[in-house]
Amino acid sequence: MSDPTVAPAPATMTKVGRRFLGRLAAQATSGVFLEIGPLFGSSTQEIAASRRREAPLHTIDTFAPAPWIERRLGRNLSRRAFDEYTSHIPGLVVHEGFAPDVVRDSWSEPIGFYFDDATHGDPGWSNNFDFFSRFFTEDAIVCGDDFAGGWPDIPRNVTRIAEDWGCELFVIGRVWAITRSRPERIATAVEETVPGLAGARLATQHDQDYGSRPAAAWSQGLHRRRPLTSFCFSGDPVADLRFTTYDSDGSPIGEYGAGEWVALDRAHGLVVSGPDCVGYQLCLAGLQRTENTKTFRAGSRFDLPEGSDIVAIRLEVVER
Repeated sequence: MSDPTVAPAPATMTKVGRRFLGRLAAQATSGVFLEIGPLFGSSTQEIAASRRREAPLHTIDTFAPAPWIERRLGRNLSRRAFDEYTSHIPGLVVHEGFAPDVVRDSWSEPIGFYFDDATHGDPGWSNNFDFFSRFFTEDAIVCGDDFAGGWPDIPRNVTRIAEDWGCELFVIGRVWAITRSRPERIATAVEETVPGLAGARLATQHDQDYGSRPAAAWSQGLHRRRPLTSFCFSGDPVADLRFTTYDSDGSPIGEYGAGEWVALDRAHGLVVSGPDCVGYQLCLAGLQRTENTKTFRAGSRFDLPEGSDIVAIRLEVVER
């Protein structure tokens, strides 16, 4: 439930990440909602406004001030500041302290929706997951923020867990999501987050490993170091897109339309043409780290930095 009289809480998440979080919360069908590390409550507001069930929403944070918070968001954190943005939310249960210790001896609730934006490295990230995963329902939606090269433990851990569970991994912005049951709910959340690409698919090849995702979500290989061999896009929203690849000297190699595999083995540059409202974003693996590029829209050219490989791709609706 949202309250128009309450201001949006200061946020570190991207806009598209917050939209994805809300659409994910709307797909939760069992257990309670649990978030860790809400800061001022932007994620709390998004989950509460989007949930379709009256299950309690638990949140855990120390609400301790920190210099980086004030520098980035313009005010410092406190429990009182959090309450300013969240006290109107029905069914909100606040646990003030470090996760999971603050509830270690008392937690017994089945968790049907888990969102982690707290500790971004190990052992803290894994300590939280290992404790709370014992309470996940069979169809729990498990998600978090900052699936990014700057926080390598998160991509590493989440990718491993998805492989162990044998499930698909979905990422939009920096928000990741997995589930062991009915993954079509997350696919629906992806399409509701970026409705302009609903029905579009993006298939990828890393050597002999093939994968397919909704086009608005990051492809397989995100923040890993396996070069992307080729990709193929399809669906009505991208029917008029064309990709042109370029050699290192700037000469064109090939031009590809919907349903054709775009070969990247010799490509040093990419240009997309077609509707100016659709662009693409790449993940690159360099010598030191992985990182995402800006969004390239129709007519703008991407040139591959020396020593880097393209490892993942997604399509995006570009705001005019």
